[in-house]
Amino acid sequence: MNKDKHLSAGSNILQYMNKFLVIIKRPLIALLLFLVFQTMARFVVLAVQMFTGSGNIWNNASGKIFDAQLMGIATLACNVLLAVSCLALFRRSLYTNNSYAPSTTSWKRSLVALGGCILGTIALNLLSELIALPNIMEEQMLGMCREPWGILAIAIGAPLGEEVMFRWGIMGHMLRGNCSAQATIAVSAVFFGLLHINPVQVFFATAMGIMLGILYWRSGNLFWPFLLHLLNNSAACLQVWMLGDKVKEYSIVDAIGGTSYAWVAIAILLMAASAILWWYITGDRNKNRNNTLRWK
Repeated sequence: MNKDKHLSAGSNILQYMNKFLVIIKRPLIALLLFLVFQTMARFVVLAVQMFTGSGNIWNNASGKIFDAQLMGIATLACNVLLAVSCLALFRRSLYTNNSYAPSTTSWKRSLVALGGCILGTIALNLLSELIALPNIMEEQMLGMCREPWGILAIAIGAPLGEEVMFRWGIMGHMLRGNCSAQATIAVSAVFFGLLHINPVQVFFATAMGIMLGILYWRSGNLFWPFLLHLLNNSAACLQVWMLGDKVKEYSIVDAIGGTSYAWVAIAILLMAASAILWWYITGDRNKNRNNTLRWK
């Protein structure tokens, strides 16, 4: 009897391990693709500059060649390639639950939830400024936000490639593999944050990834997380465009009256955003949805 129990337990462990490996395989491939395409954009810029002899754009402080316009074109192209690659990669999951049905809710509820997420991103911007984490890519991002191709890459290219990969690809694949909503949202958010590499972006992107994940999971539609991502990135580009060289000195915290007011604003915004998202998560459920999609 004991031997049979051990064999049964061992068989169950092997089944779970096999299931886990099958579920995680494609997300890991997608993460590798993300790193490849991000690296490729920089190599393309360097190769073009070396070939054309346009290496006169030289940052003596960092010792690196950087052309914001060319970087914008390369980044936009690589994000489009990332989106296409992930569409192909996740088109047919190896592990598919035939009873899987995406969560659905009305567009009006999703629109309200989008407003709640915007409140959350404002709070995150204030918090990022107060924490003051290192921004190792500031000059590159500011340069791209001043060029048309750079703006397209940041405002449209990045949301397109990243949402297709992290939400439609990784989240959709995990949900079809019977993973819980919390695990799915958490995994995609953590990877989304870590792969931004820049310390200040890692914090912001991880927190934002949770909101993007909730929007995708609850609506069953990539449109809403893509729209939030687009609005957030466009706002950053617009700020640089309007303030110009003064953007480095501009402080949202100072604009609202200082640190004390900022903490109060953060608390109010986060409470409002959390209340709206909780209402969005728990209400108006589709009774026909598969049990694995419940918030459990």
